Amino acid sequence: MMRTAGGWSRNPHTTAGDAVPHRREFTEAELAAYIAEALPVERSMALESELRTSTALRERLRAALAASDSGTLSVGAIWQQQRLSCPSRSTWAAYLAKELGDGLTEYLRFHLDEIGCRFCAANVADLQQASDPEAERRTRKYFQTSVGRLSQVAADDAG
Repeated sequence: MMRTAGGWSRNPHTTAGDAVPHRREFTEAELAAYIAEALPVERSMALESELRTSTALRERLRAALAASDSGTLSVGAIWQQQRLSCPSRSTWAAYLAKELGDGLTEYLRFHLDEIGCRFCAANVADLQQASDPEAERRTRKYFQTSVGRLSQVAADDAG
C-alpha cells in the first residue's frame, strides 16, 4: 500500500500486507543532477535504492545518460553545469562570519538546505574546518614535524 493525499492506495512494488509511504517520483532534472553528481546526498541515496528494483527508472536513467552524452544542452543544463547560482567562496566565508544581510543569508540557507547544492555544502564544510582552531593547531604540528624531518633528510643527503 502507498500513502497518498487521500489515504492509502496499492503500490505495485509491494506485497498485499505492506504499507509504505509514498515515494516522490524522480524528475528528469533530478536524473540529470544525479549524472552530474549534483543531486543532494539523501535524494541520490533514494535514487540508487530505487534503481535496484525499478526497471523503468533504470531505462529513464539510461536515456538521460544518452542525452547527456549526445552534446545537446539546454539553458538549464548549462546553468547547472557551470553552477551559475552558486555563491563564491568569499560569500560563503561572509555567511559563516554572519556578515551578510537577511536577504542574502536567507538565499544562502535556501541554496544549502532546500536546493541541497553539494558543491556549496563542501565549500562551507571546508571553510568551517579551516576556521577550527584545533584544525589549525594540528596543521601547524604536522608542518613543524614535516619540516624537522625534511631538514634531517636534507642533512643526511648532503653528508
